Amino acid sequence: MKLGCLPYLNVKPLVYPLEHGCLPNDWELIYAPPSKLAQMLANDEITAAPVSSFATFINPELEICPGICIAADGPVVSVLLLSKEKISNTDIVGLDASSISGANMLKIILEEAYNVRPQFLKLPPIPVSEMLNLCDAAMVIGNPAMQYRKDGLFVLDLAEEWKKLAGLPAVFAVWAGKKITPELADTLQKAKEIGLTKLEEIADEESKKLGFPYEFCLEYLSKIIVYDLGQREIQSLELFRDKAIAHGLVEITAPSALSRFA
Repeated sequence: MKLGCLPYLNVKPLVYPLEHGCLPNDWELIYAPPSKLAQMLANDEITAAPVSSFATFINPELEICPGICIAADGPVVSVLLLSKEKISNTDIVGLDASSISGANMLKIILEEAYNVRPQFLKLPPIPVSEMLNLCDAAMVIGNPAMQYRKDGLFVLDLAEEWKKLAGLPAVFAVWAGKKITPELADTLQKAKEIGLTKLEEIADEESKKLGFPYEFCLEYLSKIIVYDLGQREIQSLELFRDKAIAHGLVEITAPSALSRFA
């Protein structure tokens, strides 16, 4: 069995045990950004992945593994719009092509909260500085969003903005696949449970890899990111899907993967 995996700090508590001896025999982890993982799921190249929540809106074949997500109930610091201009003056926004949930959540936030409808330019993975040379603003995710210096820029934290707009956590990713068997769900849930007991160990390893202070990594993993897919997170996903449909970002073609949680 092949499982997808994100190359970001925020996913580490979900996969750390799988990377350190808890991966069943003949199972394999394959690392790719969110948009690539969604494509690989659609093409049956992998069985499941911590995929962008938005991918489950546009691919009705996907099932969501209960109890697991990557979310934030307030500022997330790793899904950001960095702008050279005030948000109201932003005309062209560069979108990291790796992102699905963040890009579409941003479109909703800009229109509903700021009454701004800029041109969106999807860009391949390039340095943030190059994105800002091409556009008024750049939406960046994951480790690059945290690493880039924000001096002189206007910063919009998407999870913070979603909380203001919806009153709910922003759910950026869920474990999903075309067939979430009881065995697979049990393996993923146990990995999460173990991973959440090893946050100090993870923070120590990742701080050295990424060049972040240990205290920052620990706070990010233990206080900023939400890993439990509870009722508020499910409610937020339902609202995200409803808004995506209303904004023409999603077509209603089949029952939502969320229907199993109703």
